[in-house]
Amino acid sequence: MPYRIIFFFFMLVAFKANANTIINTQSINYSVVVSFGSMCCGTASDDFLKNFVKQFNTKNKVVISAMQVGGCGREGEYKILFSLEKLKEAKKIKFVTALKKLIPEQNEKNKTVKASSGPVTLDYNLPFNKLENCRGQLTKWQPAQ
Repeated sequence: MPYRIIFFFFMLVAFKANANTIINTQSINYSVVVSFGSMCCGTASDDFLKNFVKQFNTKNKVVISAMQVGGCGREGEYKILFSLEKLKEAKKIKFVTALKKLIPEQNEKNKTVKASSGPVTLDYNLPFNKLENCRGQLTKWQPAQ
């Protein structure tokens, strides 16, 4: 009987901690959101973005991390969510400016390789609750190693 009480208490504490994590994560305002769309045949690879973030981190001596949310459509659409709040303003501007240049270039490359590649788009200052069409779990996104 005492084991059941201890187990119940442990489960209650674990559930409460998990609920707080979800609430805290969902209240974040993401500075930059990179969306990987689809046009019939799945999404484009995010390898270019992984390499870009790795190079940006190394060159600027910063650590930019991101979250990924999937289930944003029927063909594997997903979003990479960047919260840049830990960066100084100059680094934020540099990161966003470089992404604004990179994304259209990558879309052109994707069309050349595979005409049916879905578009990659950018959104800015997006609160998590605006991602209601995404049904997937929020997971940590890893740039290239």
